[in-house]
Amino acid sequence: MDSLTPQTMRVLECIQDYYAADQLSMTIRDIQRTLGYKSVAPVQHHVRKLKEAGLVVSDPDRARTIRPAKPKPKGIPICGTIAAGGLVEIFPSADVFADSEVEYISPELFSSRSRGLERFALRVSGDSMIGAHILDEDIVILDKPSDSQTVKNGTIVAARLEGQNETTLKRWHREGKQVSLIPENPNYRTIQVDAKQVLIEGIYVGILRDILP
Repeated sequence: MDSLTPQTMRVLECIQDYYAADQLSMTIRDIQRTLGYKSVAPVQHHVRKLKEAGLVVSDPDRARTIRPAKPKPKGIPICGTIAAGGLVEIFPSADVFADSEVEYISPELFSSRSRGLERFALRVSGDSMIGAHILDEDIVILDKPSDSQTVKNGTIVAARLEGQNETTLKRWHREGKQVSLIPENPNYRTIQVDAKQVLIEGIYVGILRDILP
């Protein structure tokens, strides 16, 4: 970014503003006319620099395709803490934090998306799931469910109780209108609630341990 000149950055701002206004890509001549260049040569130079920097993309086989590049995924956001014990106040969404306050798991460690589902992570507090090898202070990776009605019994989930704003990590078991949230530690009791009072916030994918502080 430091190697880009003010003129190149001006071209980038032009492309970004145009796309933000109409969600349309630009052509070289669009940029030339908008910024008042006498020829396309300098525009081509600036666009090439922006492409090399990964800030814009285009399809060389099509005319109108110069557009801002999508930002690279930062990874999986760690949205807060979840209880592996009783119930605790629901974890906040990463959306409520300033970007600088959100921790991310590198995409190299865990894919940020799977089967089109959004992934997020939570820090574990407690030992109710030790039988499933989920320990206190582990980081669990979860998928946001596309349809909670299709979650199979025995699946480990992050479950939230409606009206209480509380959540816990347990095995899911539904029988008729009754849901059991089952621990993996005999020192804890199963939580039983009406199916209408519980929501699945996430489906367990895996854990990270001793990687993040």
